Amino acid sequence: MRNFFLFIQRYYHLFLFLFLEIISLYSIYQFNTYHHAVMLNSSNNILGKINEVNSNIMTYFSLFEENERLQKENIDLRKRIIDSYYVEHGDTVRMSDTSFKQKFTYIAGTVVQNSTDQANNYLIIDKGTANGVTKHMGVICPEGIVGVIVNVSENFSIAMSVLNSKFKVTPKLTGNTSIGRLIWDGNSPYFARIEGINRYNLIKKGDPVYTSPYSSIFPDNIKIGTVSESKNIQGTNLLDVKIRLSTRFTNLRSVYIVKNIQINEIKTLENETTIDN
Repeated sequence: MRNFFLFIQRYYHLFLFLFLEIISLYSIYQFNTYHHAVMLNSSNNILGKINEVNSNIMTYFSLFEENERLQKENIDLRKRIIDSYYVEHGDTVRMSDTSFKQKFTYIAGTVVQNSTDQANNYLIIDKGTANGVTKHMGVICPEGIVGVIVNVSENFSIAMSVLNSKFKVTPKLTGNTSIGRLIWDGNSPYFARIEGINRYNLIKKGDPVYTSPYSSIFPDNIKIGTVSESKNIQGTNLLDVKIRLSTRFTNLRSVYIVKNIQINEIKTLENETTIDN
């Protein structure tokens, strides 16, 4: 206690100065309109900055939950688009028709490992058999196609990327009836090629490229990319079509695994046909 009083006695000039300073500032703030407004505005600015920083911090830590919410919302929207359905009877349908049956459903996932610099690239997704994932399911993202599931464990799955020499899919070009095949030549993660297109087809730079209705893995009209270059292959009747991929594989994160509800029926029919032949 004695030390406390000695401390006060030693620094009482400083404490007296601070006390009088506080009283002065309070008097200026309380009885002077201009200074009152300036100090109030300054304090509001400081509090606003503090609240902004706090809000940014809270937003950052809630990004994972927000991303999951958006993925679920996108799945619901994808389930409603017409390319996820098929017509059971008749040629004309409305959204309310009982003949309008769902063909594809979706499982949201996150890429935990990805390669883009190999001749045959693969990616690992944090969804497996526990989530209903099986082999030969397609993988897409908001920008376009990603690949096909080739191996599955309980909690993870491996997908063959579009950036893989073994990956094949039938593309569709707007206003073009010729059926080609999408291939990756192993050069750039931003480009792929389409082979098998007849040179008499009119193809121009900027034309969009989508998945075709011939695939049992991907829904129709999923974006693949846009035509970057088209030229004749010398000595043939074919075109060499180079496309810029719509999916950015170098920073791929959120994906959707596509489940074809009819796939088992299709496989059974194909097996029966093979046996008959």
